[in-house]
Amino acid sequence: MNIVINVTKHDIWFCRICVASIRFYYPDVKIFLLKDELPGKFSTREIEETWSVHVIEYPVKRFGMSAAKIHFYCDQRFAGQRFLVLDSDIVFTGRLLDEKYVEDFNCDVIVSEETFSDPGSEWFKRTYFDCKQLKKYDPNYTYAGFTFNCGQIFCLGNFIKKETLAPYFSFNGSPSWKRLDVFPMHDQSVLNYLLPQLSKQGSIQLKGKDFMIWSETKKARGITLDAVKSGTHYPNLIHWAGALRTPLLVSMSNKEILLFFENYYYSKISFARLKRTIRKVNPGIKHLIKLLMLTLRDFPSKRRTLK
Repeated sequence: MNIVINVTKHDIWFCRICVASIRFYYPDVKIFLLKDELPGKFSTREIEETWSVHVIEYPVKRFGMSAAKIHFYCDQRFAGQRFLVLDSDIVFTGRLLDEKYVEDFNCDVIVSEETFSDPGSEWFKRTYFDCKQLKKYDPNYTYAGFTFNCGQIFCLGNFIKKETLAPYFSFNGSPSWKRLDVFPMHDQSVLNYLLPQLSKQGSIQLKGKDFMIWSETKKARGITLDAVKSGTHYPNLIHWAGALRTPLLVSMSNKEILLFFENYYYSKISFARLKRTIRKVNPGIKHLIKLLMLTLRDFPSKRRTLK
């Protein structure tokens, strides 16, 4: 199994933690980065050299909106190889790759499946797509009965062809994503629509497991640092999708776990204390300004209440 992490200038701080969490359990697994330079150029040399990580190169450097992952899914260079494709805002909490369904990987895609009984809800529309709108686009569409977050997917390399994605995605044009009126959440919308349909048609083999834990859930809050260190209690991932994400880790949920893996990352880095401090200055200032602006915004209403 190989691991691919999608990273930008804005979340490289989280990518460092993600890589450290993987290396804590798996010193020798191959790790690759998909660098998206749309928000700006950035260096990953420290991660590459210290943690034996490689970059997958494409002629395109500026992707945006998870487009880099779509290029990877269709990359013929990796046909038949097994991958876990991740967003950066994720950490391992145990030896996930030792799970039998991972070791015996015998399909095209494994997603972390979630079941929702009301695909017509406003939350579903905001997170995936509007089923009524989709039905107009595809009258034959039927809800598969489950969804999945696209931040973590096990897959075979080149499991889907460019031709299949062409109605939804442009590999050469800009913007990349098509039909945002139907698929507003980019890969999250397209893949939750397309993969179950392809599975029903027999074009791909799709399986659902339960390996991702949302960062803000009761289950995530119940994970202790000792359990994470053991590696055997939670063969899972924690994903901070939609949650507060800031390099000031003390402000985040599960801060003990994040700090543990950040400490592990910097334990291997030269001039670690200096680098770590410098890297938190700008985010710290931005965080304080944001808090100040929120306070000022709420102040008039609080003053009226006091009167």
